[in-house]
Amino acid sequence: MSTQQKVLFGVDNSQFARDAVAAAGGLLKNNENLKITIFHGIPEPDLSYLSKAPLSAEALEKHLQLWSKEEQKVIRRAKEAVIDAGFDPDRVDTFYEEKCKDPVISMINLANKEDFETIALARWGARTLAQKIMGNVTYRLISIAYNLPVWMIEPRISSQDVLVTIVGADISRRVMEHTVKYFAHLKKSRFIFFHVIPPIPPQLHTSSYWDYVRDLSEEERQEDMVRRRKDYSERAQSIAEEGKERLIDAGVSEQNIAVKFQAQKEGIARDILTELQEGNYGVLVLGRKGFKDISQFGLGSKANKLVHTGHALMTCLVN
Repeated sequence: MSTQQKVLFGVDNSQFARDAVAAAGGLLKNNENLKITIFHGIPEPDLSYLSKAPLSAEALEKHLQLWSKEEQKVIRRAKEAVIDAGFDPDRVDTFYEEKCKDPVISMINLANKEDFETIALARWGARTLAQKIMGNVTYRLISIAYNLPVWMIEPRISSQDVLVTIVGADISRRVMEHTVKYFAHLKKSRFIFFHVIPPIPPQLHTSSYWDYVRDLSEEERQEDMVRRRKDYSERAQSIAEEGKERLIDAGVSEQNIAVKFQAQKEGIARDILTELQEGNYGVLVLGRKGFKDISQFGLGSKANKLVHTGHALMTCLVN
């Protein structure tokens, strides 16, 4: 696994965006392998108000130049914010796109073209209404950037402790690897590998499973379910233990790492939220989806609940 980390951080002209990139800079400043590129999509200016008092070609050009300079200040202010948070200036780049029609598509295209591994942005933007829990750009990016990890940052990150959610599926290995790669520099933070044990493993909710057990006796079905439940939890345990060893190898103290498994109480998403609140974690790492085939949707149901209800943290959605 490559040690290089390239994060594309989208900003607008809101204080939320500057606070979010500063919070990320403070959290990641000691990760010497990580480089941040700050992106700002400059839309075409709305000149409809000039229809009643049209400008000469020369005056219009000067107007557009001044407007462009003002928009470019957005990206400079964001860069200053991340540097002021202690992030190495040599590891901060900027990129702005003029006549940007859709910042979501622009960021995804740039990330794919320039091999950015992760896209990050604030939970809210300049146009987010006060009653909304997430900005429109943020929601759309989370929903459609299914091939890239996405970080959603709420500026008031509560701590630098990390909650890593684990399930008995392939996605959890990528979740674990993402955690080690991006956050193992947090030597003094707590890392908790957290698994909520469901009463019935998710893979048993598929039509193929019921086709398989249709001809089994009730006793055989119960034995098969017990075996699959055991395999599911053992797989999650194996991934969590591997993550623990890799964090220790990266220099995190063993006493700061724990593997916590618990039986489902209120529901998997609710149990994770309870752990987040009671443990005062500042970073949540989770998979975009688990077992179910949801290729037609952006998020699994549990991930969707968590990104909408988690607060005061950096939420890392791993593809």
